[in-house]
Formats: sequence, C-alpha cells, structure tokens
Amino acid sequence: MHRRLLLLLSIGLLVACSDDPGVSSERANTAATSASAPVTAPADTGSTAPVGTDEPSSTDASTTSEVAGATGDGVGDALFPDLGNPGLDVTHYDVTIEYDHDAGDLQGSVGLDVTLTQDRGEITLDSSGPEVTEVTVDGTAATFTPDDPELRITLPSAGHSGDRLRVEVAYHLQPAPGFSGTGLPTGWFNTPDGSYVLNEPEGARTWLPSNDHPSDKATYTFTITVAKGVTAVANGEMVDQRSEGDRDVWVWQEDRPMTTYLIQMETGPYDIVEGVGPHGLPLVSVVLHDDRATMQPLIDVTPDMITFFEPYFGPYPLDRYGIAVTDSSSGLAMETQERSLFSRDDLGSGELGQIENLLLSHELAHQWFGDAVSPARWQDVWLNESFATYGEWMWMEHAGFGTVNQSAISALAQRPPGSSADPTVENLFSTNSYQGGAVVLHALRLTIGDDAFFKVLSQWVSTNNGTSQTTEDFVAFAEKVSGVPLADFFDTWLYAESPPRSYPKGM
Repeated sequence: MHRRLLLLLSIGLLVACSDDPGVSSERANTAATSASAPVTAPADTGSTAPVGTDEPSSTDASTTSEVAGATGDGVGDALFPDLGNPGLDVTHYDVTIEYDHDAGDLQGSVGLDVTLTQDRGEITLDSSGPEVTEVTVDGTAATFTPDDPELRITLPSAGHSGDRLRVEVAYHLQPAPGFSGTGLPTGWFNTPDGSYVLNEPEGARTWLPSNDHPSDKATYTFTITVAKGVTAVANGEMVDQRSEGDRDVWVWQEDRPMTTYLIQMETGPYDIVEGVGPHGLPLVSVVLHDDRATMQPLIDVTPDMITFFEPYFGPYPLDRYGIAVTDSSSGLAMETQERSLFSRDDLGSGELGQIENLLLSHELAHQWFGDAVSPARWQDVWLNESFATYGEWMWMEHAGFGTVNQSAISALAQRPPGSSADPTVENLFSTNSYQGGAVVLHALRLTIGDDAFFKVLSQWVSTNNGTSQTTEDFVAFAEKVSGVPLADFFDTWLYAESPPRSYPKGM
C-alpha cells in the first residue's frame, strides 16, 4: 500500500484529533499549514516570468551547502542522515538499464556529471542493493568499496572544489521492492508483464547508485533495453526507439532539473498516447494496451485541469505532462515528474468520479509544488503535500464535490496534534503533512487575502522553478511578497504543536 492512500483522508476519512485548544508559539524545525474558502480567480497572479526562463533563487539547495552540515556521509538531513553525498553536485545522469523480466535480472550503468563543491580525495554515492562491478572517473579506473548504504569511490587524483568529473558506475542486481524507513514499500517492482519504480523518499538508491537526496537536482538521459515488443518509459521526451536483434531500446531525455525520488521508469505492454494541452503543451500519457479506450476520459480531462490551475499557480512550469497507469494494486499515486503515476486498480473504471478527480488533481498540482520546486530536506515535505492537497480541494470544488471551505473546516476539526513543519520519519506522510498543512495554507489565505495568497503561490514557483527550497525559505518569501508581517502567523499556525481551533475571520 503506497502512501498516496492518505489522499483518501481528504474526503472525510480523517483521524480524530485531540481536543486540546492550546497553541504553542515555539518554533519547530520547519513546516506549514493551510486551508481555503470558496475559490475565485485572482485578478493578477503576479507571475510574469515566462516558463523556463525563471532565475533560480539564491537559496537553491542543489548548488549550496545549506542542507548540508555534512554529517558523516550524508548532507545533514535530520530525518535521513545517511542520504546525500557531501562535496558533490550531480548535474546530469546517463542511466542505462538492460532489464530481463523473465530472468529477473537487471544490468545497469550510470554516468554522472559531477561538480565538486569541496576538496575531496574520496566521494560517495547512495547505493543500497546494486552490486557494483566497475567504477571509472574521467575514464580512469577508480578504487571503490561497497559500504551499504554508500558506495565509496577513491578519486584517482585529488579533487578540488569546482572540478568537473565524469563518474561511471557499472552494476547489476535482481531488482525487488523493499521498505522505506517510513514503513512504506519503495524500489523496483516487478509486475506480471513488466515493472515500475517508486523512489520516495529513499528508494532510488536501491536500484541506481546516485545522489539520492532532494537537494540535488539534475537532468537525465534514460536508455532502457527490454524484450522485443515491450515498451519502456521514463521521464521527459522519447528521443529514440530502435530494435537491436531480439531486444528493443527506448531512450528518454529529461531536460528539466529533477530529484531522484521523482524518477519514473516502467516496462510492459504500454501504449503511448500523445496530445496537446494549453498553449501547445505536449501531453504524453502511458496506459496498458488493453486499457487504452477505458482510460481515455482520464487522459482527456488533463487539459481542463491544467487550465484551471494556471490562474492560481502560474503557467504550467514544466515541458510536458501526462498520466501513466501501471499494473499495480490499489493505492499507487505518485507525482513522477511530467507524467504522474497511478494504479489501474484505482483508475481502471475510466470514470471521473470522486476518487479519480481527487487523485488526478492532487498529482497534477504537485508538478508546481514538489516537482518544479522541490523540498530541500525531507522535513520540508509539507511544501509538497499540503500545497497539492490545497490544489486538490480547489479542483474538487470546481468539479462539484464540496467547497474548499468545507474541506478546510473538516480538516481543521479533525487535525491531530503536531507541527506540520516537524515530521518524524514514521509520520512523514501522515495527516499533518497533507490536510494539516493545507489548514495552514487556508489560514494564510484568510489572513492576507486571495490576491496576495495566489501571488505568493505563483511567484514561489516562477522564482524558484528548478530548485529545492526549505520551509524557512517559504516563510520569508510569503512575508516579502505579501508585504504582511507573518512571523506571529507562522508561529501560531505552522510551527505550533496545537494550532487554533478556528480560522482567522479573513480580509
């Protein structure tokens, strides 16, 4: 059961919370909350930068060491201290996979373009499962030591901050899913006719040696070899498809900076369905061949959803979008970049009912919040989930499934204690990271008004597109853009263990 089953909470299956009305003003480490009143489009989103030309924020965690206090081998993530690799910034991955489904075997290699951010004699990669057979650095064989969950690589010569290296790692494994520290399954999943991956929060390292932390974004090329007649899918644009003997090779290119947990990789009997969305946006969806006709209504609603969100969140921030519906049991929904991943058990009816609208809108909203702008630390996950939950509430109102205000009131009434800014590993994907944080957003909207609220959201994306950000970054940004002093607000609503039991009266 994947974490996205938590989305069902937003239609009324919320966990009852404590009746304690006390409000703590002590700051937690990080987080946010929100909720909202009936939606009316703002007169001006404040987002004027064209898509793809945004200037990165000076707090881009992928190119600074803000996330790192480099503790041990990790970059200082409070929840996953062994994730990330100090002293390096990966700018591009060339991922090559040869997958033999019948044999249950994967032969892989990954080439990483790396810029050193510290003087290093040794670098590490996150790797927990792959059996590494060879490593080269700039074409020279390098000594390496598997030290699960790290791959330790001794550089052939001392590296200095600013050096650019090409690191090549060859490996193999028999892929299988495992369990995250959150208790949820992650990794490589074999299906009767293919496979798919789920990487959040630390599953990529189980099948791909990488810098598996959301603070480091990179571009990707995926070259996937499978049996003849099998389709292989990954993020981005399909740039090549060819046959080599009894095998088929599929090449996909993702040119937008992306974190490892947002990687999509599927193999199986899929049809690729192309279309055109708002402003000529390419739409590329993937459905099982036998489901093609059934899934078409779910594909067809995508342009309407994008058109709905743009006045509030700003122009769609990536290069394409679509849905991918895989052969998974119920509960799978994941905002894999530029093509969200779903289970055929959840969408298999092809009908646009309450659950289908909820799932599709939530994962689409993530393309702005979580994909274009990603969390710099896992404790910042509310910047993904709460914002997508709020977008989900907005779309559900538009689709006739209750108002935003009703969703917000219900979420506040049933919100359990705890700061949305300070999750533990065990409750990383719990109610307070979803509806609890959406309560905060609703309270913020009522405090600063619709125009300022949606200006904050749209400019947050346009200003920081392609970067990873912290909760503290958002708090400062909201205060700057709205022009409203918000320290007391965030102390009361976001950082407090027990926020108020009623919303601000609004402007």
